[in-house]
Amino acid sequence: MKKTKIICSIGPSTQTWENFKGIVEAGMNVARINFSHATIEERKLDESLVERANRELGANIAILYDTKGPDLRTCSFVDDKIELVKGNTIRINESDGEDRHDGTKDVITLNYPNVLKDLKVGSTILVDDGFYKLIVTDKDDNGVTCEIQNSGTIKSRRGVCLPGVKLDVPYISEKDKEDIKYACENNGDYLAISFVNSAEDIRQVKELCKEYGRPDMPIISKVETQYAMDNLDEIVLESDYIMVARGDLGIETGVENLPLYQQMMIDTCHAYGKGVIMATQMMYSMKTNIRPTNAEVTDVANAVIAGCDAIMTSDETTIGNYPVETIETMARICENVEQVTKYNLDEFRLSGTAIHNTIARCAVDASQDLSIKAIVASTLTGRTALDIASLRPESFVIATVTDNKIARKLALKWGVYTKLVPMYSDTDNIVSDGIKAAKELLNLEKDDLVCIVGGFPQESHTNFLKIDTIK
Repeated sequence: MKKTKIICSIGPSTQTWENFKGIVEAGMNVARINFSHATIEERKLDESLVERANRELGANIAILYDTKGPDLRTCSFVDDKIELVKGNTIRINESDGEDRHDGTKDVITLNYPNVLKDLKVGSTILVDDGFYKLIVTDKDDNGVTCEIQNSGTIKSRRGVCLPGVKLDVPYISEKDKEDIKYACENNGDYLAISFVNSAEDIRQVKELCKEYGRPDMPIISKVETQYAMDNLDEIVLESDYIMVARGDLGIETGVENLPLYQQMMIDTCHAYGKGVIMATQMMYSMKTNIRPTNAEVTDVANAVIAGCDAIMTSDETTIGNYPVETIETMARICENVEQVTKYNLDEFRLSGTAIHNTIARCAVDASQDLSIKAIVASTLTGRTALDIASLRPESFVIATVTDNKIARKLALKWGVYTKLVPMYSDTDNIVSDGIKAAKELLNLEKDDLVCIVGGFPQESHTNFLKIDTIK
């Protein structure tokens, strides 16, 4: 069993039962549904696949909904694609917010108004994940004229980046409001929010989740801009997880800064006891190849060594040719690297001094000192299991929970596996069933030590710790 979790973006390549079942059995923990692309029909299909996997395979797959955010893109082209020719000029205009179908080799329209006002002659515009570079040569009240720096073909609705320019648009669009409402009303387990620039952006989303009946929705903030990096501490504190969204971040801030920013985010999350997800091009070559590059293997391994809670696929499992093989490979890498990785526990901290925080620290210390095989957390909310796992013990963390919703809330957390149990009336059952769950899930042997933490049944918080032996 691996401790690092795997998020799979779901798309055409994984929307058959055969392939979906394959990626579940290979090691997927969370299914990502991308609101930027998935239609209502596709959302329903993806949700039905998750439900079937959980029912028929006994899996615990959670759903992560991912918002579009203030995502600057080209509008549609007349022929769905255009050819860019190095040295030629092209006009860039703004729309009124609606998608237009007027793009040609001479004119590109962007999907937002008032986004070009801060550009000047000499400014850079990057298109299609930064693969195409345009330099502004002229500007007027209606748009800009640019010189094309490299040739190639781009399709409709490709991403556009204006390095160093903060978009003057509302953080939450009407589409995002509708999508957030959908996530809340359809029992989403996690909500990822795109292009976060400040803690205030996150608070706006939380208010909407509260309005839509989900004040408990775990928020994953995607860090994709220099402004987000400038406000990293406040963003981490306001979030449950941070996603290192390397695509847009690398485009805007420069690829030379990406490794430094990546490590900065990981360190900050560990310091505040928050989760961190590594994303973008983890196994990109496996879109078309059955085996990854050595660099990709090392990239996944480094995410494990750095202590990331999860790694995520994108194109590899949405439109790739080898989605099952991709997840099998990632899972093998994770498991192999985890076996030899020992974390510096001083780097992992919890905020606060509550009783459950203290018990979590004691459980982890005991597990290290006594070579305890498993820490079992009997938890109503999942909080204790999250705290223990945040401290990166060498032991697996087994969370015994009474609600499938809480089990899915823990699906993304490093090292945590769950077991559904009844509501207990005494501590003896908490302990005995905890030991039983650990023995079953981890194939423990006679005389192996297990640490059990929980709360007395009449209490609402964790307040006891017991170390016992497998009989």
